[in-house]
Amino acid sequence: MSNVHADDSVLDGHQETLERLESAARERWGDEWSIRATHFSDGTTQAHAFRSLGVVDDREEKTLEEERLYTDGDETVIQRVHVQREKLVDVLEEANPDEHGD
Repeated sequence: MSNVHADDSVLDGHQETLERLESAARERWGDEWSIRATHFSDGTTQAHAFRSLGVVDDREEKTLEEERLYTDGDETVIQRVHVQREKLVDVLEEANPDEHGD
């Protein structure tokens, strides 16, 4: 099987990664998709394209169904997953480093 998995989709060259994902997502889903990417200080990027299939459980923590797409350019992996969004509980501190107060 593939060496491309959701857990190890860390790729070099973030622009190249995003372009591959965009192309694969557009081919599979047309104009109904988004990309989530995290670019790390070591220069690697972890990213996936996704499209929401809607709410599957709307209890205390809303559960959404998504299709996810990971690719390294040579191989593509598609996952269908249930996700629960992160919930911000409280903002402990907020600052604007550009503003210098006395």
